[in-house]
This record gives sequence, C-alpha cells and structure tokens, in this order.
Amino acid sequence: MEFLGYRRPDGLVGVRNLVALIPAGRCANEMACRIADEAGTGVHPVLHNQPCVHVGPDNEAARRVLTGIGCNPNVAAVVVLGIGCDSISAVDMAADIAKSGKPVEVLTIEREGSYDTVVTKGTRFAKQMKADASLLRREPFGLDEIRLAVKCGGSDTTSALGCNPVAGWAVDRIVDAHGTVVFSETAELIGAEHIVARRGATPEIGRKLLDAVGRMDKRIFEAGVDILGSEPTPGNIKGGLTSIEEKSLGAIAKSGTRPLTDVLEWGQRLPGKGLYFMDSSANTPQVALGVAAAGAQMLTFGYGGGLPSRFHGMPASSLGNLPLLPVIKIVSSPHVKSELDYFDIYAGTIIEGLESIEEVGRRLLEEIVAVASGKPPKVELAPRYREVLEMWRVGPVF
Repeated sequence: MEFLGYRRPDGLVGVRNLVALIPAGRCANEMACRIADEAGTGVHPVLHNQPCVHVGPDNEAARRVLTGIGCNPNVAAVVVLGIGCDSISAVDMAADIAKSGKPVEVLTIEREGSYDTVVTKGTRFAKQMKADASLLRREPFGLDEIRLAVKCGGSDTTSALGCNPVAGWAVDRIVDAHGTVVFSETAELIGAEHIVARRGATPEIGRKLLDAVGRMDKRIFEAGVDILGSEPTPGNIKGGLTSIEEKSLGAIAKSGTRPLTDVLEWGQRLPGKGLYFMDSSANTPQVALGVAAAGAQMLTFGYGGGLPSRFHGMPASSLGNLPLLPVIKIVSSPHVKSELDYFDIYAGTIIEGLESIEEVGRRLLEEIVAVASGKPPKVELAPRYREVLEMWRVGPVF
C-alpha cells in the first residue's frame, strides 16, 4: 500500500502541509491568533497554556513539546512568537526547530519594539511561507513512512470488542511494514501493565514500562485519592466499565500484539521505526500534544459508544486547534448509529456479527492511507473553535 505525502528536509514525510504559529508562552497566544486571522487558511496558531511560573522539568518538557510541534512533518514552516520575558526562549526554540531544515522565523516584542510590529511582520512571513508551501507536491511513499498515534476515549463495554482491537490490527500491519506507531495513557495501563511489559523487545524496555506505571501509581498514592471517577471516568462507568483493570485490558488492545520498541517521555521525538509507548496522562489534549510533538502524522481515536460519541467533533476540542494531527474516529457501539455521519469507521458490525476484526481493520488501514494522502477525516470537516492546548504538569506552580 502507498500514500501520497510531502518529503521534508530532515527526511520525514508529512501528510499535511501547514504553516504553524507557535507562541513561546501563553502571553503570545493573542498575537498568534491575530496573525492567523490575517494570513488565512493554511496558517494555524498552536495556542497553549505554558506560563512563566512553571519550573524545572515542566519547563523542559514544554520546550521539548513546542519544539517538537515545530519539527512535526505535517508542518512546512514555522513562525515562533514571544514577548521577550517568556520562560522558554523564543529565539532558542526557533534555533532548535531550524535544525529540521524547514523555514523558521522568530519575532518577539522585545526585539521588534512593539506588538503591532510583531503582528505585521508575522503576517507577512506567514503569507510568504504559505505561498512557498503551496508549491510543494505530494509523492508516493510506502507504509514504512507512516507515523501513527492511537488513542481511545468514550470507552464502554464495546471498546474492547470493536474499536480497540480494530486499531490494534492496523497497528500490527503498520509495524510489520516497518512503519512507526505510538500509544500512550499511562493510567490506562494500571492493572494490565505486566501484559504490555512482557512485549518489551528487551527486559530493560519491559522494566522501563513498569517504571512509568510505577511513577503514576506513586503520584496517585501521594495525592491520597481514589482515582475511581477519573479512571474509569463517569462516562466509562455509565458505559458499563467497573474498574481501572477492566478499562486497561480493553485499552491495551489498541496497541496490537507486536514487540514494544521503547518507552518515551511525554513529547519525546520518535527515534526510529517500531512500536513505542509514551508516558503521559490520559487527558486527550495532553496526549494529542505529546504525540504530535513526537512526530506522529495522524491519530486514530476509538470510541466505544459512551456519551462523548455524541459529539460531532471531538470531546476534547483542543484537537480542533491541532489540525496538524488529523484524527480518524472509530466507533463500536450499535447504539450510536444515529451519529455515524460524524465517524470515519463503524466497528459495530463486529458486535452485530456482520464483520470480523480483520475485515474492519482492513477498512481502517485503507482509511489511514486515504487520510495520509490528503482526504479530510470527519473532524477536519466539523466546525472548529480555538481552544488552548494543555501542557502536562507534574511539578509545582509559583
């Protein structure tokens, strides 16, 4: 199978061809919006909530993630924006992104002298970058150039029978073709982590996975809370899931069956081919931000049939603010047939006994190739609004 993509200077392949406006801190979000409004279609502000009161590892993670977004292969060119007193240097971040070989400009109020000058220059840069990007043409590539992320949400009792094993079937095919897949959601391994750890390509990788889950367990214990109501969520419970172990056993099905190549930190760039796990929260905006920063080209999102499946777009609409990560929506439950116009793949035929996991998996793989070649999935056709992306924070805020 082949898809049509854009070869980038660093050798990666993009499936979209966008200009990104990346604020170094949240104070620059407004300028990014102004420039995007002026520059028009194809120019996207990556709005986020990184403040100047985070410290240490949280600042390091935010810089890694924002730099990774700029290096994502779906981004053709970047304008980095700052105030000048941001906790993450806009100049340093632009220099890191420029190492990918793509066009990068950096503008700060401190260097340019005024807010209006930044907006005026930023608009001019973005329009020229968009014009230059429009001259690029798609070329054919094999599945070995696919970089897929997989996520689940709105989980219910049908998730483990439909959408998750269907995603897992497609994951196995991509990994077998020497492509790359990343999955995440550390809390949704609890109770099933030993099963995934056994798939580590080496004993050390298995231990890294267990260590990641152990850190999550430790944070839960130190907070002195019962995570029931968060994992499983109230929606999961309404959908019939009764424990985190039950939810985890269904969630890991989306990772397929192939060996685990490595365990990554949140937003760490994918280092090569194979199947990777990324340590992160299970919160959809944070997962999406992390895997996009890692270099994923697209994401499959499997719903069971819980209440979030009634959304026409996404239950966490910050994904609508991340068009550089096209989302393919899969739904399992026959009870949501009235909502099928808002999904790309219906896996309820498995529940109904009409199709096998392999048959629906083939449909999903074909859809992945089509979306990689430029077909807009349903989320890209849904009305959008701008919502700030959430950084994953584990340390204190002052």
